[in-house]
Amino acid sequence: MDPHLVKPVRFLVGAALVTALAVLAAPGAGAAFGGRGALPVEGAFTCDFAIPESLIADQSQPIAGMLERDRMYMSARPGFFNKHTLMRLEASGNLLIGGRYLFTTRDQAQDYKSWVENEFVLDATHFWDRPYFLGPECHVWNVLGAHEFGDAETTHVVARTERWSVPADNQRVLLADRWPAIRDEAARRGLTAVWLLYAKQEQLVSLVYFADRVVPKDPLVPDFASLGALESAEPLGRVFDDQSWAQTVDRTQWDFTIWFPFALGDHGQSSTWPNSPPFPEPYAGDGVCEVSRGENAQTAPTDCRPTCGDGVAQPGEDNKNCPGDVRPFKE
Repeated sequence: MDPHLVKPVRFLVGAALVTALAVLAAPGAGAAFGGRGALPVEGAFTCDFAIPESLIADQSQPIAGMLERDRMYMSARPGFFNKHTLMRLEASGNLLIGGRYLFTTRDQAQDYKSWVENEFVLDATHFWDRPYFLGPECHVWNVLGAHEFGDAETTHVVARTERWSVPADNQRVLLADRWPAIRDEAARRGLTAVWLLYAKQEQLVSLVYFADRVVPKDPLVPDFASLGALESAEPLGRVFDDQSWAQTVDRTQWDFTIWFPFALGDHGQSSTWPNSPPFPEPYAGDGVCEVSRGENAQTAPTDCRPTCGDGVAQPGEDNKNCPGDVRPFKE
């Protein structure tokens, strides 16, 4: 299946089908090991919003190319560690997108939020003024624990987010005390990563955790089995049941694309697309030059200028035909 010949995909399935698929394997049965262990991060940024389902199939502006161009600016911000873009279809018919970012420090996560809100402008349009973003909700967090059991590049296929409103008094001691049990339970289940996040001023606590696929990948059909297995598993957040916190989010999504820190000229690690195909992924001809994916003037002549990749903004280059070189923002 050509990655850019994408037809609209209906992602919702009935509850009975999800349950049936979930029993194909225990949660995390496909988990592989070899991750980084405890991650060297102290800050996180999360953002959730909807986009129209039609955007995923609009070949006039391929969604994967749009994300790749954003990647070359957003993943260049100070302290950026990685980002997971999560996705599923909601009953409204819109795609629910979730960004899960890690940063070296909380201050860098806060600076990133401010930059996105105030300075990130492409094509004379502010990031949040793009017409396809619907109802963004964003937060900055302290990371009280982040552990990777399986490589993000290969084993982070689906993700679940749990979130609670908590009392105003400081929850750090309690969270630090519960973290070892959360981490160990994630390992026991074969999950591939888990994060514990706390936003004191907003009185929020969140768990974000990832799992590998439970059945072989099918390039023609979305991986409902892995989504259903994680969604129907007992929540990791049961560790907080004795706190009587009000849960505000419990959502499972596919991991659409994963970003790593940008290197000038786009010579860093390329993005990964765990569920593509059947979901869209970058391709030669998507309108953006992606040097990290091996594109150049020979392999992607409609996307790339001959000088793209040298790290210098040359005449004729712009933020589409060479975003890896053209740097409109101070970094």
